[in-house]
Amino acid sequence: MARPLKQGLDYFPLDVNFLKDIKVRKIKRACGPATVEVLLCLLGNIYRDTGYYFGWDEDTMFLVADEVGAKEGLVEEIVNKAVQVGFFDKDKFEKYKILTSKGIQNRYREAAKKRKEIVISDIYLVNDEFTEKKLSNNSDNEHINSVNSYDNQQSKVKKSKVNKSKENSSSGYSNFEKLRKFYEENFGTLSGLIYDDLKYSLSDYGFELTLEAMKRAVRQNKPFSTAMNILSFWDKKGIKTLNDAMAESVAFERKKSKPVNIKSQPSAGKKAPDWTDEAKLIRAGIDTTGMSQNEMYYLAREKGLNDG
Repeated sequence: MARPLKQGLDYFPLDVNFLKDIKVRKIKRACGPATVEVLLCLLGNIYRDTGYYFGWDEDTMFLVADEVGAKEGLVEEIVNKAVQVGFFDKDKFEKYKILTSKGIQNRYREAAKKRKEIVISDIYLVNDEFTEKKLSNNSDNEHINSVNSYDNQQSKVKKSKVNKSKENSSSGYSNFEKLRKFYEENFGTLSGLIYDDLKYSLSDYGFELTLEAMKRAVRQNKPFSTAMNILSFWDKKGIKTLNDAMAESVAFERKKSKPVNIKSQPSAGKKAPDWTDEAKLIRAGIDTTGMSQNEMYYLAREKGLNDG
């Protein structure tokens, strides 16, 4: 299936008076000469990943520090000061642990206005002004779609064919928003990489399968990567719908309840090492006869047997 269109930017505009900006000067005065390099690195990550915000946690702090060759403590100090002086929006930082601002979002909108389509999450918008501008410029920017507000009733004077197309598109954005909310409620802050993974999964596997894989990972108390492994396993098995996945689970439970045919398992002299996927499946009562290594790999992860 076709990959989703690129969300971030390849380059971004920088004001010639950036170094004279009072906010930048306050941060630099408080945190030292490394301030400018760190701020530019942060802006680069924002525009490159989603285009208008950047998830902030210990991992991204490490990556930024490593990229500029600074200590993590200094990077954290600069970010906190940047939030304090208003370089980044304080409300969004405290609520969602993201770095963004009104200026960043407006510049992204201008830079991406010729894109065929982009996805924007309403809850990350700094204020309503951005949304109002975006919606008032529909003649030039119909490709810019707000994740939440795009579900609103379309103008009745539009042709029915156009309305139908937009409704279908709206459904896709609504489903992505549901996945995003589920991720943040169960796994944590949505980084740029996870954002892309969710988009690709929605495009490749559909909403129902992607959400079900995430639910199974949560029930197993596993990280998001387990959901990706489950989707890969289903893909290998030719599972395309939620009904297929449920049927596979039922078949698995029935097979698991049956006694394992000891004769079909490795003989005592050829016993699989305890750390292998095959051994883990056998201990779980699963007959591995005829399974390839790849099948055992994905099945072990789909069933949450990869640890221990």
